[in-house]
Amino acid sequence: MQVTGKYSHKTYKCPRCGHEESHGTNHFGKIYVSCKGCSWKNPMQPIVAMECQEPLPEGWTVPEEWKIVTLGDVTQTPT
Repeated sequence: MQVTGKYSHKTYKCPRCGHEESHGTNHFGKIYVSCKGCSWKNPMQPIVAMECQEPLPEGWTVPEEWKIVTLGDVTQTPT
């Protein structure tokens, strides 16, 4: 199964507000960016996992999803 290929612009949709925008990527999976429609309303969580709206070509699969962490997740002191 192919995961990455030629760089091209695709339509991505924000799961938080539904805003759609074009981004250039080399895959058909989620991208982790600030949404122009709602990230300004969520300063503590500006990054969203936008979903590709283009159909997945035959023989392709999407990359593994990233775990989104916050500063609190990284700086917590073990007990």
